[in-house]
Amino acid sequence: MPSPPLSIACAADANYALPLAVMLQSVGANLAAGRAADVYILSDGLSPDLQARVQDSVPANLTLHWRPAGPLDPGLPLWGRMSPTTYQKLLLADWLPPDLPRVLWLDCDMLVLADAGELWDSPPSAPAIALAVTDERVPLVSSRFGVAAWRELGLPEQAPHFNAGLLLVDLVAWRKLDVRSRSLDYLRRFREQVYFWDQEALNATLCGHWHPLPHRWNCHPSRVSPDISPAILHFSGNLKPWLFAGRTPLRQLYGQYLSRTAWAAEPLPRSWRNAVLERYEDSRIRQSLLIPLEQAAMIARRYLSRA
Repeated sequence: MPSPPLSIACAADANYALPLAVMLQSVGANLAAGRAADVYILSDGLSPDLQARVQDSVPANLTLHWRPAGPLDPGLPLWGRMSPTTYQKLLLADWLPPDLPRVLWLDCDMLVLADAGELWDSPPSAPAIALAVTDERVPLVSSRFGVAAWRELGLPEQAPHFNAGLLLVDLVAWRKLDVRSRSLDYLRRFREQVYFWDQEALNATLCGHWHPLPHRWNCHPSRVSPDISPAILHFSGNLKPWLFAGRTPLRQLYGQYLSRTAWAAEPLPRSWRNAVLERYEDSRIRQSLLIPLEQAAMIARRYLSRA
């Protein structure tokens, strides 16, 4: 008897059509034989042509269901590189089928290298609204770039903080807690303090209501170590692998999945600047010295955006 299909949710605007296609290609390519998935995609302005290209990029074991984007509160905080589409994650219970009991949320800047069915079939150790991976770079709600208003909310200082790129969500419990309204309320109330958009709002709302997954299910490329076989690579941050061609093994791996999509004939740009960025991304100097400088620059950009 075949296993039931997974339910996957994601959202993209026109700028993320290509990474959406690559991410879904990797999901389908690594599902176990005979396994399938229903994929619900919130289309925030993707044209019919882009939707067709995404469809042409995915294996037959994925069935795509497109959902139109609804209006968002114009007062939500946005700054830097972030698109308003990021907030559609908070509204997922509104645009997913009402009878869907749970869903696996995946950000588009991910590469899935293992069978997502393994994660889907793993029962949580205790009741939880969501399963997620603790963010190694922002491990606590009280960490810099965690939950800015953790004191005002009375959150425990040592409460763990998750990366919201991957979430296995119990939609029944999500709706019962009213995660949508509580998250949006946090963003409105603390708008001038927020750094990490939907992720910060979800950590503020779900503190004490989520359980951790093994790190391999949400690995940043800079945090991959020899003793970890990543199940999902998450290219969070500014140095996206679809913006320039790379020579490191993980960027070449991304290129292999890209070559299976409808964007295969469009080579990624190469330049001296891109070569420098790639070397910088994986350098020890960045890990030991420049990441604090990047964080300072982010604080400055955030401050200037409020001016």
